[in-house]
Amino acid sequence: MAKMNIQIEKDTNEVKYISILRKNTNKSISEIKELLNNNHFILSYNLLEIDELLEMKKIVSLLLEAGAKVHIFEENREVSIEFLDNLIESHLDTERYLEKVDEQMFNED
Repeated sequence: MAKMNIQIEKDTNEVKYISILRKNTNKSISEIKELLNNNHFILSYNLLEIDELLEMKKIVSLLLEAGAKVHIFEENREVSIEFLDNLIESHLDTERYLEKVDEQMFNED
């Protein structure tokens, strides 16, 4: 399964980031600290699930507002926040298109 991953650069505002992650995930404080300290991916999301990508976007935005240096990866390739935005928009466009096709098929019957 294709994954989008988040990594945060360790800095002096770690407590802010831990607080945000604790409120928005089911990870414990110690687990978050360990992931930060070892420079591992903090969170992973399914690349094909729009709800997960929207959740990821929300958390990334909160972290960026708190001053975090966030790195986003598609598998092991670093991508930009714009890539994430475009991916979300692409999923939403596909959903809208499929709804339109379904509506047209329903109206033909």
